[in-house]
Amino acid sequence: MPSLPETCCPFRDASRRRSLAVLFRATALAALSACGGGGGGGGPVPDPSPPPAPVPSPSPSPSPGTPIAAQMSVPVPVGYDADRLAAFNRLNEIRLSAGLGMLAQNALLDGAAQAHADWIIANDSFTHEETLGSIGFTGAHWWDRGEALGYVSVGGEEVMAGIVHGAQGVDVLINGVYHRVGMLAFEPVDVGIGWSALAAASISMPLVVDMTCPGDDLTRSLGQSAQPSANGVAIWPLDGARVVPLRLGMESPNPVPTHDVSTLGTPISLTVDSERTIGTTSFVLSDIASGAIVPTQLLTQQSDPHLLIPRSFVALVPLDPLAPGVAYRVIYQGTLTEVLSTTRRSIDRTWTFTTATQ
Repeated sequence: MPSLPETCCPFRDASRRRSLAVLFRATALAALSACGGGGGGGGPVPDPSPPPAPVPSPSPSPSPGTPIAAQMSVPVPVGYDADRLAAFNRLNEIRLSAGLGMLAQNALLDGAAQAHADWIIANDSFTHEETLGSIGFTGAHWWDRGEALGYVSVGGEEVMAGIVHGAQGVDVLINGVYHRVGMLAFEPVDVGIGWSALAAASISMPLVVDMTCPGDDLTRSLGQSAQPSANGVAIWPLDGARVVPLRLGMESPNPVPTHDVSTLGTPISLTVDSERTIGTTSFVLSDIASGAIVPTQLLTQQSDPHLLIPRSFVALVPLDPLAPGVAYRVIYQGTLTEVLSTTRRSIDRTWTFTTATQ
């Protein structure tokens, strides 16, 4: 059995958010425009019966407009064991520190995530996709498993780690490129967390985290915005962060297939909301003391070898482990483009962080 934490690539279905949001808009507009009527040729025909009582106009359905403001507080979770509670708290701590909104516990998503964690152990298979007819099957994909319990998802993502406990699992996941995409996405409002203390032959202690928006809520289905202080861009590691890990970790798939994943350094990233495109002009990591430029691989929607990175995310992956106890500087220059209006503004960000001593 492997002794190092493992992470499995997330699922991404960006079209799901848009298709359901459009459906909700169409439903709302239909309710607003519905009316009765008719016509015919010739003059009016007398009708001795009294005219029907007027039917009151239906209350218009609320039409979704913009995402809600960042959720700065959520209800205290109910029913979690110590590990799931620690994972929930750490995920929200990370999101708040990055300038995003918190995720609220959802019991239906909890059930779906826990069912999948149990499925992983029962089938000794560390994968997102369940096979019909397998032990404990509840749905092929994470959104299927949520829908089986009554939660219809709009967009979102599932991330998983194995051989982990509570907050440790969240820290392992946030350090990977592909998992960070979903964990630092602006839009999700709800989360479900599953974890098993059991072990199979090839995997143990799987953590499953499902993050999404509810399709049956016209307001929350459009997600949430970042905190105003983020100014539209979430960075990681944070400016001034200390004890930053030296290595990316055992992420699958390997974001830089030309290199051993275990030798890659902690990635640096910028995230914007899903209705914007981030374009990169220059992205540089350097050792502050020596001024040496760190060899890196740029990952964007266009350059990602696995096509998992969306237009709203960009990452820089060091090709070697970062040096222990060293202060690094990040300089980023690029553009932020509104997808619908094509309005563009520049992004110029400089920040620093310091690595752990080992």
